Amino acid sequence: MAAQLIDIKAFVADLIGTGDATTAVPKRDRLINAARRRFYSEHKWSFLKVKKSAITISSQLGDLPSDFNIKFDPTAVYVYNGSYKYQYQKVAWDDLEMYGTSDYVFAVDKVNKKIKISQTSVSTVYMDYQYLPADKAVDTTDDTDEEPIDDITPIGLLSLALWFQSARQSIGRYEMYMDEYKEELVKWIINDTGSKDIKKFNRPIQLETGYRGQN
Repeated sequence: MAAQLIDIKAFVADLIGTGDATTAVPKRDRLINAARRRFYSEHKWSFLKVKKSAITISSQLGDLPSDFNIKFDPTAVYVYNGSYKYQYQKVAWDDLEMYGTSDYVFAVDKVNKKIKISQTSVSTVYMDYQYLPADKAVDTTDDTDEEPIDDITPIGLLSLALWFQSARQSIGRYEMYMDEYKEELVKWIINDTGSKDIKKFNRPIQLETGYRGQN
C-alpha cells in the first residue's frame, strides 16, 4: 500500500510528542514540504519517473515545465525528424551565441526557468526531465494524497531534524535526527542506483550518455 501524506504527519507528530497528525499544524506541515523537496532532490530517483514535455519555442526561447526540478539538468532535449530523434547538447547560456543556427545545442536558465536553443527555425522541442513533486497544502486537504515512495522514513526523519533545528534548546535532537536521515539516505541511494535499468537514446548515432529518450 502506498504511503500517504498523513503517514508523514503521524510519524512527525508522534515523535515530537504532539500526536496531532489529523490537525493542521502550519509550522510542521511547512517543514514537511521542505523535507519532501529536499529528499526528492537528493538523487535522480527511479521511482520519480522521467517525464516528457513538448516545449513551444518562440525566438529561440521556451518555458521549462512547471514541475521541472532545477536541481538537475534536463535528461535530454531533442526534436523529431521523420522516425528519428536528434538530441541537443547542453552548453552554458553565455556560450550559446558562439554556435550557429544549424547546431543542435541548448542552454538552461534555472533561475528564470527558461530554455534557449541555437536554432531559429524550430518551434517545438521535446524534453525528458526529472520532476519535483508539488508541495502539499498546509492544512488537511491533501492528507490522503499518495507519496511516490512506500516508506516515508527518510522524509519523516528529515522533517524531525528541521523541526528541532528551529528550537535552539533541541540542537542535540536535531543532530540525532539529521544523522539518522543521512544514514537512511545513503541506503536509499545505494538501493536505488542498483535497481535502475540502463536507458538508451533512439537515434542512428550512439550517444556518449547511452540515453535514448522517452517514446
